[in-house]
Amino acid sequence: MRETLTRVCYLLFVDLISYLLIVVPAYSFQVSSSTTGYVRIASQAATQAMLSAQRSATLAAVAPLISATSAGSVAVRMVAGSVGWPALGIVAGMTLAMLYYDATKVAAIKTAAASPGAVTVNGVAVSGTLKACSANPSCNTASYDQYLVTGYLPSPPAPNSVTCDSIGFGSGGWGGPYSMAGETGCVWVHTTSHPADLAVQGAGTPATATQIHTYIGGLPSGDANSVESNTIPVGAQTVPTPADSTASNPVPDTGLATTVVPAAQVTGTDLVVNPNATAPTGTQTTHTTTQPTTGTSTTTTTTTTNPDGSVTTTSTHTDSETAVASCASGNHEQRTFGSILSDHLALWQGSGLLSAVTLLKTLTWPTTIPTYALSSSLFGNFTLDFSAWAGMLTALRSIIIAIAGFVAYRIVFVGSK
Repeated sequence: MRETLTRVCYLLFVDLISYLLIVVPAYSFQVSSSTTGYVRIASQAATQAMLSAQRSATLAAVAPLISATSAGSVAVRMVAGSVGWPALGIVAGMTLAMLYYDATKVAAIKTAAASPGAVTVNGVAVSGTLKACSANPSCNTASYDQYLVTGYLPSPPAPNSVTCDSIGFGSGGWGGPYSMAGETGCVWVHTTSHPADLAVQGAGTPATATQIHTYIGGLPSGDANSVESNTIPVGAQTVPTPADSTASNPVPDTGLATTVVPAAQVTGTDLVVNPNATAPTGTQTTHTTTQPTTGTSTTTTTTTTNPDGSVTTTSTHTDSETAVASCASGNHEQRTFGSILSDHLALWQGSGLLSAVTLLKTLTWPTTIPTYALSSSLFGNFTLDFSAWAGMLTALRSIIIAIAGFVAYRIVFVGSK
């Protein structure tokens, strides 16, 4: 009996998890943990508007990544910029959306965008585009296995032997020119009965960044390799997909329209950029609590003697009760840590001390103390060993770090006061 109950409870738990993962909207689990009860989101329409506005910049960033990588995945991340977003409580550099191509799609794009190699028949170079007959439903695969599409001379009227390019294959395996549905040039077909006269496609040149940009930019949105089909929203509660090669495009706070809504109103199509947003100005918050009253239980008994001699007894019993207290408070301080930090940094921009501290970014601390051997015709050979000043160097480093820490404290917590 115990084993049966255990299995039933386990299956109920699995069913509950499956329901929450499949039926409940994607953000319901995460947004429910909002500490403020409000969430900053971007609607699906606002996200699509951002992706459309960033399309050209995304293409310009992904094309060099694909052309430069030998193998592997690539990604272009649209991240929150350093201006505007911190004031909204959003960390600069957070990924809002990303374009991701896995290694298979990267290879397919490079192949499709590359220039085709030269076509030869029996060692003779021909001008045209070689295609397999099976790639065109209009080609009779029972009789033909491949065909060449050539240009017109000098303009494209209906194909015939006069206006089409003249091709001398030096063999009887090819016939044409013909018209073929799906092709706009003159078509020359090869019969399966002449396997020795098959055309050979040479190796093409690697696709350049410009060719890749042109190829991806010309794809319809529904194509498997298009920007639209491979761009996904990310937001504050999703980890960006790792890639072998990445690039980041900053998006200003004006590039994505966001609003603050109660956590319960977030839908699965909304892009969450801050799960713990500050409540809008003027929001009234009601806090309700219960509290037991103090005191002791009291019983009062009253005895009354009636005129007829009878006695009447009355008892009054008093117990402690629970009182409900509630209060409504206005909105608290609207500024976030990011906005306060931005204000402090703006006030410190003109400080000469801050400019000096920024030089610390270029300093590197050696792990070993150097020793230099010098040779001079005047003084001879001698060695300069800086390990003798190791204690002094450590002291200087400690002083610099202490000063930098003090300045950082002033910037973050005090401002310019």
